[in-house]
Amino acid sequence: MNSPQKSKAKSMTKAKASDLAFWPFSARAALFLAPLLLVVLAVAWGAARTALGLDTASAGWVLLGIVGLSLLPVLLVVLSGVASTGGSVELGAVKIALTAAAGSQRGLTVPRNVVPQLGVSLADAGGVEAIASLRNLRGTEVVIVDLEDGHAWWETRLLLLCAGATRLGRPSVVVFTAQQQGRADQFIGWARPADLLERLQESDPHLRKAYLEASGQAVAVRLAEPTLQTPQTPPPPTTSALMKDLGLQGMRPMTHPAPRNELNPLLEEQLLARSMARLEALPAEIDVSRLHQLFTPVLHTKALERTDDDAAWLRAALLDEGDYVAFTDSGRYTGIMSGAAVARAALLALLPPDAGA
Repeated sequence: MNSPQKSKAKSMTKAKASDLAFWPFSARAALFLAPLLLVVLAVAWGAARTALGLDTASAGWVLLGIVGLSLLPVLLVVLSGVASTGGSVELGAVKIALTAAAGSQRGLTVPRNVVPQLGVSLADAGGVEAIASLRNLRGTEVVIVDLEDGHAWWETRLLLLCAGATRLGRPSVVVFTAQQQGRADQFIGWARPADLLERLQESDPHLRKAYLEASGQAVAVRLAEPTLQTPQTPPPPTTSALMKDLGLQGMRPMTHPAPRNELNPLLEEQLLARSMARLEALPAEIDVSRLHQLFTPVLHTKALERTDDDAAWLRAALLDEGDYVAFTDSGRYTGIMSGAAVARAALLALLPPDAGA
């Protein structure tokens, strides 16, 4: 006759063996397989599009299906975990875990108007300070533009930020906050820098002209740069003549700053700052109303509000189809995560504690 201790141990062993009833491997294997499946399926779809001549076909639903299939192993692990607990899920714990994860990716706040001192001209010290701010943001995925009371940012400065981010690939997301009803840091929306850049150019022909002028100058200077030039090599006559033709005569300290005297890695942005300086005699400020007027088609305003019901909150988190999901607490911006990261964090929070064993 079996003792109570042996019966209990046997039942615990049986329960542990059935923890992953819908997935025959470990939870760790599922987490490893998900991104691998995503890559394999994406490559397969790319090859199929080329082979079948479907390059111009919309890939939206196909890519959504690829993401869904790649998450299937993790979903099976979650289903196993839910089944092992009798079908109950601690939604509050998932909410806390997601909120904490988003808070760790809140982003860096850009100095107001890119330059710490609001009235400094881009033609003078402001241009140097603006480029220094952009240089500090190159490794950041998310940046925060705080409009404050509507007098903190100009359209020219936002264009400079977005032009640099678009060309360099970072930051990837711009989050807008503002003061509303006496409360600071209220979430307004987020957008991609490239979308903001395009909308700003469409809104003002002078901004577009300044951007194209600076871009053309930068391309010409880069193409004329000698391949084997050293810091000790004087500028060749052709380069000096070109600088004069471009209206950049005497600007070598800007295009090739000391002490290395090499081509400025932020040349495009430096030239753009110079080109837009003349537009700031009467600067166009950005408040919340102007922000919506400029960017409504590309501005993502939905956010997961911490005070919402747990079940509705989690449902909204998992069903959000945006590239990023913003998080708020009583309207105050607290963080942002990519859609894939939200799904991953939610699934990890749903796993039973011993699922990775």
